[in-house]
Amino acid sequence: MDSNALRVTVEEKTFPAVEDRPEQVVLSAVDLNVEEGSFVVITGPSGCGKSTLLNIAAGLDEDYRGQVAFSQANAKLSFMFQTPRLLPWRTVAQNIRLVLDDDCPDGDKRVAAILDRVGLSEAATAYPERLSLGMQRRAALARAFVVEPDILLMDEPFVSLDDPSADSLRTLLIELWASKPTTVLFVTHDRTEAVMLATRLIRLGGKPAAIVQDTAIELSADERLDREKVLAYRMRLFDND
Repeated sequence: MDSNALRVTVEEKTFPAVEDRPEQVVLSAVDLNVEEGSFVVITGPSGCGKSTLLNIAAGLDEDYRGQVAFSQANAKLSFMFQTPRLLPWRTVAQNIRLVLDDDCPDGDKRVAAILDRVGLSEAATAYPERLSLGMQRRAALARAFVVEPDILLMDEPFVSLDDPSADSLRTLLIELWASKPTTVLFVTHDRTEAVMLATRLIRLGGKPAAIVQDTAIELSADERLDREKVLAYRMRLFDND
């Protein structure tokens, strides 16, 4: 697979009939190569199959015709969902430590380091219910990175946050990705977020959905943090919509 970390081929993905709703073909003829170290963002209208494609890549949905192939045997995956999914009976530090092997020799040190990176050191012993949603998302982001994944899958992880909180987390994600390079496959319906984060943008469209746009995003690290430049780039990219 050369420099590709992941290839997802979906010949067809169908949702079965439910009550009075007929069978629905959601994805068709999707062939996605994800280069190692890239930050690929999948966007498209709500309900078009973005999350379904991500679940297929993760191995969470095996009911489809196609194939998922990794260039690295036993590639280490990490998945950040739309909800933080923190265990309420465990502290923040315990939630993060849980994803590391029990015999990981530097596990506690790694947890402390990542909590410091995301600004949650003082909340290490707090329980999730004591945290704001934005802080819970920071904890989930820390948990995703602490395993040092080969491939990081993210399904609208900043949805439902206010703009300042979401922007803060996007900036943090850019910083973490720059310091701990990994291959990222990120789903969002937010085009501004897509442009800010992506090195490559994949847009799904049509019924059933297929790839209708595949574009490299040529912004520097500094430009990605400049909202005016991101918005201007977004307007140029989607000016026909």
